[in-house]
Amino acid sequence: MDAMRNEVDSYRISTRLKLFYGSGQAVNAILDAAINTFLLFYLTAVCGMSGSAAGAVFLVSLGVDGLLDPFIGRLSDRWTSRWGRRLPFMVVALPPMMLASVLLFALPVGLSGATMFAYVLILNLVLRVGLSIFALPHSALNAEITDDYSERTVLSTYRALFLVVGFAMVLVPAFSLIFTGSDGLQVRSSYPKLGMWVAALVAVFGASCTVGIAKDLLRLPSPPPPSEGSDQAGFLSEILQLFRNPSFVRLFTAAVLVLAGQGMASALGLHVYRYFWKVPNSLIQLPLLVMPVGMLVGTVAAGLLMKHIEKRDGVMWAVIAVAAYPALIVALALLDIVTPGSTTAIILVVVNGAVFGGCGAICFVCFYSMIADAVDEHDLRFGVRREALYAAALMIGSKAATGLGAFVAGLGLQLVGFSAAAKAGSTTIISGSTATGIGLLWGPGATIVVLAALPMLRRYGIDRNRHAEILAELQVRRTRPGGGDGAVPAGTSLSTGLQGEPRIA
Repeated sequence: MDAMRNEVDSYRISTRLKLFYGSGQAVNAILDAAINTFLLFYLTAVCGMSGSAAGAVFLVSLGVDGLLDPFIGRLSDRWTSRWGRRLPFMVVALPPMMLASVLLFALPVGLSGATMFAYVLILNLVLRVGLSIFALPHSALNAEITDDYSERTVLSTYRALFLVVGFAMVLVPAFSLIFTGSDGLQVRSSYPKLGMWVAALVAVFGASCTVGIAKDLLRLPSPPPPSEGSDQAGFLSEILQLFRNPSFVRLFTAAVLVLAGQGMASALGLHVYRYFWKVPNSLIQLPLLVMPVGMLVGTVAAGLLMKHIEKRDGVMWAVIAVAAYPALIVALALLDIVTPGSTTAIILVVVNGAVFGGCGAICFVCFYSMIADAVDEHDLRFGVRREALYAAALMIGSKAATGLGAFVAGLGLQLVGFSAAAKAGSTTIISGSTATGIGLLWGPGATIVVLAALPMLRRYGIDRNRHAEILAELQVRRTRPGGGDGAVPAGTSLSTGLQGEPRIA
């Protein structure tokens, strides 16, 4: 029994490292909260940009950033320096993110038309690419710090906890201090304060993560060299290798669909609360402020449930819940069972915020833990590890939340006639058909996209037993005489050290 306990303990890493590593996820959460919640509304309802133009900003940014992500991931995988592979990228990325955050929410009043589009696009690109340079190496560490199936879920849970912190640190001050008054969201002069607050938060959490994990990263063993010939095929072949792994293809496709649907719903949040659900200005923050509470509950639930059920099953149930609930309550409103603006309607919308946050946290924990498992399968299939390249692929899916989802949301707003009404700056001129169209986009529209992920998730094949088999096969391959090319045995990580002994207690 003692031997078994020691074997389990060897996979455990310190709470201190988990906290500092997890704090880096707050950087993502802070920027996502600001962009997903406020940027589309700021551009369309405050600055007068058309929905299609605002949506195009997100889509073009997604396209450019998505093309760069694999290059960033590959560069990080191959980088060598006295500070390791990951840390230099994370440090360099912080200043441009901070500057872009300030400028993006402080658009000059005289900007309009093509000039405004180009200005916003450039700033959004700087912000998104900077986030990639920080987040891709950070995500890759999830697979490097430990190779234990359960401990990876624990690491993802700590990251999810800081998702809650990041979202709360943006949304609570935004609605309680920045956007105050009867119609605070329409006050243009309030948005620069939001940008400066976001930049300050990025600095604090980014520095906390990089400084806190630096010493531990320097102790991280060098990655095993690729098998003979595996590193000579070039960048395109490395990308094609990803798509030759069925587990990756299914997980990537599912993540893109789920995150695009969630991004569409998130981008439409303020529009649907104000115009479809008719939530009073004094209460419009409630569905958003309850979201971090739901995320906290979902994070704790994920940590507990994943000890007893497979990660894939946890994601599937979360996807069903987050897709079905908004479609159901919109249907109740359209059937006149629930009256928009009533107490019942407001309660249903607030509950949706909790459901969205909770299920989103479960998806986050499971997706990032599953992608780390897929890295091990890639190693088994092709004889080389591509942690950051896998993280880059999943990051592209994540950006679908603020890119493709926001583009569809912006285009949908244009199609239902919102843009022309918004320019007048009055909520009272929104027609009933336009309000209904916004509700349909937010509810059934996003639901269809999210539910399309279920067939792919169902076919994802790495469970607890299969992952144990993968690690066992890697161990045999790397310890076989002449078969490891000097590679470090499977199981090498911050938690096990070079010979499987605990390194960080």
